[in-house]
Amino acid sequence: MKKRSIVAFLKNIIPVIVALVFVIAVSGCQKQEGTEGTMEKAGKKIDESVEKTKDAMEKAGEKVSEGVEATKDAMKQAGEKVSEGAEATKEAVESAAQQATEKAKE
Repeated sequence: MKKRSIVAFLKNIIPVIVALVFVIAVSGCQKQEGTEGTMEKAGKKIDESVEKTKDAMEKAGEKVSEGVEATKDAMKQAGEKVSEGAEATKEAVESAAQQATEKAKE
């Protein structure tokens, strides 16, 4: 029988607790003359933090883009050097083959 009375008590007290929490929350958000409410101050701080984070992310994005461009340029130059090296190797091999062919004919 005690279990039922506890359950009945909890069923009756929970709506009262919810109502009190709601009243406290609403009163915390209301402005008083010439002052900001706690929730309004917190909201402004959050807005400022979001704006600072946004600015920092934009700057980071710009730096990443610059890094990508620099890497792209470096890779292009490296590719050109590899092509030049391959061409020089090809010419050296062809020259050596030609010299070997001429010596073989002699």
